[in-house]
Amino acid sequence: MKTWCEKFAKKRALAVSLAFVAAWCASCGKSTSTTSPTTPTPDTLTETFAGTLPVGGSAFYSISIATAGTITATLADISGNNVPSSVVVNLGIGTLSQFTCSATPTAVQSSGTAGVLTQVSASEQAGVYCVIISDLGNLFAPASFTVTIDHPVKAAS
Repeated sequence: MKTWCEKFAKKRALAVSLAFVAAWCASCGKSTSTTSPTTPTPDTLTETFAGTLPVGGSAFYSISIATAGTITATLADISGNNVPSSVVVNLGIGTLSQFTCSATPTAVQSSGTAGVLTQVSASEQAGVYCVIISDLGNLFAPASFTVTIDHPVKAAS
């Protein structure tokens, strides 16, 4: 015959086991990870700026952004008679100034091994900006170019 202590110990062990199983089952299917809120990123628009870059000259294109964000201009292509695809030109993002674009130029190329980038970027507030491409003395003939410009258009909802 079992003593009262043995019966109590057995019931207590059973109760503890049932409580553990119930707690474990209650947590099934629930995620314990938490996520922090994310800041929405602005929607972007890609515009194409194409034209002819004269020897020793420049060309610019104005853009308007409705919200703060990053503007990225990429030299997608440059070509022409006596213009190698690896030619290095200047590309910049700036502000309109009278009848030109005031920007800090950065040497870029669309292909080649000069070790320079194909794009420039700038973080800007809402407003009107410009992208300028210019010959830095490497062109011996006019060059056809294509620049793609990615910029924010509105805040994401």
